[in-house]
Amino acid sequence: MVKFRSYVYLFLSGILAGLLIGLGGAVNLQLSSMGQPVFGGIFFSVGLMSICLLEQNLFTGKVGYLFEKKPSFLLDLLFMCLGNVVGAMTVGYICGLAIPGWTVALEPKFVYGEGSNFLYSFLRAVGAGMFVYLAVECYKRIPSYPAKLLMVMLPIATMVILGCNHSIANVFYFAYAQIRVENFDAINAILSVLVALLGNAIGSLILYGLQYGAKSLLPKQA
Repeated sequence: MVKFRSYVYLFLSGILAGLLIGLGGAVNLQLSSMGQPVFGGIFFSVGLMSICLLEQNLFTGKVGYLFEKKPSFLLDLLFMCLGNVVGAMTVGYICGLAIPGWTVALEPKFVYGEGSNFLYSFLRAVGAGMFVYLAVECYKRIPSYPAKLLMVMLPIATMVILGCNHSIANVFYFAYAQIRVENFDAINAILSVLVALLGNAIGSLILYGLQYGAKSLLPKQA
């Protein structure tokens, strides 16, 4: 019963995290449609800032710590990821029904998934995983709240501006596009999200491994 309640909490917390990422994606699309993609990237980071401050569960913010958890953490990740998808899709569908003008801000390859170039999608997702891990790790380590938020904003804004592939944000974008774009390729979009989830996880784990694996090579002090 206790474990069931834990999974319900992870799912509900994941929904809130997905909603916050969706809101970040919404302001990114609004600013991009206004010709301000740099500010779009900066304000997208509000989503992860809010998740960190409210201590909610975002798959891409947690998966990097997989190596220091028990095997059962994989199931925790599944429930929070499902919640993230529900939350991000909800915001995407609402925005799709309410706001028609954002399709100009979406490049065709972003609207329809990644076409046949899933390797490109995967590599961009690895980059996104690294940036999210960096943002979360900085937030955990820095004592000053203004500095915490700055070091969340900078990696996430860089991630967006470089066009890296964040899986949960893509759920929001694809949900919006499903409402607003004719001949939307839903199967391709789903595959793109799955590829991005894998890439995000690997990118986060690479940085974690380099950070803590390198430390393990240092000689122990007597």
